[in-house]
Amino acid sequence: MKRDIDRLAAGEYDLLVIGAGIYGACAAWDAALRGLSVALIDRGDFGGATSQNSQKIIHGGLRYLQQADLVRVRESIRERRTMARIAPHFVHPFPCVMPTYGHFTRGREALLMGMLANDLIGFDRNRLADPQKRIPRGRIISREKVLELLPGIPTRGLTGGAVWHDCQTHNSERLLLSFILSACERGAAAANYAEATGFLSTGRRVTGVRALDRTDGRAFDIRAKVVLNAAGPWSDKVLALLDPAAASPPLRLSTALIVLTRRFISGCGAGISRRGGPAAPGTPAAKGTRLYFITPWRDVSLVGTVHAPYRGDPDEDRVTEKEISDLLDAVNAAYPSARLSRRDVRAFYRGLLPLGRVNRRTGEAIVMTRYRLVDHRRRHGWEGIITVIGVKYTTARDVAEKAVDMAIGKLGAPRRGGASASTPIYGGDIRRFDEFLDRAVRTRPRWASEEVARHLVFHYGSRYTDLLALAERDRALARPIPGGGAVIAAEIARAAREEMALTLADAVLRRTELGSAGCPPDECLRACAGIMARELGWDAGRAEAEIEALKLLYIPKKAGEDRCGTAGGADGQKPPV
Repeated sequence: MKRDIDRLAAGEYDLLVIGAGIYGACAAWDAALRGLSVALIDRGDFGGATSQNSQKIIHGGLRYLQQADLVRVRESIRERRTMARIAPHFVHPFPCVMPTYGHFTRGREALLMGMLANDLIGFDRNRLADPQKRIPRGRIISREKVLELLPGIPTRGLTGGAVWHDCQTHNSERLLLSFILSACERGAAAANYAEATGFLSTGRRVTGVRALDRTDGRAFDIRAKVVLNAAGPWSDKVLALLDPAAASPPLRLSTALIVLTRRFISGCGAGISRRGGPAAPGTPAAKGTRLYFITPWRDVSLVGTVHAPYRGDPDEDRVTEKEISDLLDAVNAAYPSARLSRRDVRAFYRGLLPLGRVNRRTGEAIVMTRYRLVDHRRRHGWEGIITVIGVKYTTARDVAEKAVDMAIGKLGAPRRGGASASTPIYGGDIRRFDEFLDRAVRTRPRWASEEVARHLVFHYGSRYTDLLALAERDRALARPIPGGGAVIAAEIARAAREEMALTLADAVLRRTELGSAGCPPDECLRACAGIMARELGWDAGRAEAEIEALKLLYIPKKAGEDRCGTAGGADGQKPPV
């Protein structure tokens, strides 16, 4: 995958996708798989904004049973199975537990009915060739078993718990990137740090966009028969470049905050509830119950997700110290044995999601329940442009397929079904994961430890041999990154050469696992910056500036401060100019 602005500026594409979050990435892959000529651009890095704000769960929609939304449950179960099929190295089953208190809606009886209904609706959840992907039935467990799984949980009224399985991804950033790598292998042209600054049009027909290469300030045009606006929280800003009326009705937004802390729950995800207290950071005490979901992931716990209404500019959203403190206080109140303090926080993620409504009792933002797919010819009289607003990582592939269906209709091309539900993405040519992993460990080269071999399979799947070959050609690249666990130098070199990493943050946060669970130690950052400098021609000053810029992403905003930066927030990364 090469960044080629000249190629983007030449010729005409069937489909141009603006926004390389998970929805844009999936749309580019689906369209390229169907034989369309595809261009994909993003003003920042691939998956560098809202899609980076993930609790790493590919979930089957169990929570939608509360609203009796059986359609969404079926969609979620189907797409969870699809993700496990096409990305077997990324998506793996893991257990979750929900304590039950008393009776009625929070009791064992209600959750038992929920487990039975979920299993019935998901009767086909295990129609996969790989036994490692099997999702067991839900079950009710005793009070004693819950206390074994969640020691220190409040015991007053505790009657037991419910256990179900969903799927978790070890690296959601590389999962997203793999859709883009797959699209490019099928002929798509992609570029990060390429911003749409205006539209090309003839009459009321969109014919492409004007764009800016944020690495050097060069302006260029991309011509396309259809444009798909997949800019997420920035969708209205993109539409306003064409016609302010096209951004109506305006998209309302909510923040979604996740905090990464030292691990305090192991072995399963857990839903921990709290009665009363603020539903979202900064809101007054309210009635009702707030549920926090704690997910063990690598060596940390992911805590969230807290939603709150957001009315500002998407570019100006920044996590504050008070919001982190409020979330820690709320979790400590719900699970006192956690004893979380500010020094336990490794990192934080926040994205902006479409707001459906605000809960008047709690002040909590309720995220829009259904995706939005807008044909602007019907809505606003502009031909050649479509907007997709997604609400869920798990179902992005399915929604993207529907968006490409609409684009094909506009192209007047023969309607042919997509194959993205059955075609493995980059690295996904694995029939039985456990067998593949065992073989990779047994046949690894002498210089690679078992830990390194396992790590490469979990991150690169069937393409892990590309990293081995790179390290064989240059043994300096076979060395583990100091302070970087099992990550080897070849991963940073490949990120710069083949995966369009242009900044240190691109490589550390979104091409490898080095920085997604907390700020790496200085020795790690300096080693990575050194490799990037050799690959991209940075001088010592640029390398040092990249290290300092990355460190800022782990520091939240303080009261009265206007400095930007979050580890996974709204476009906190500066363009590499």
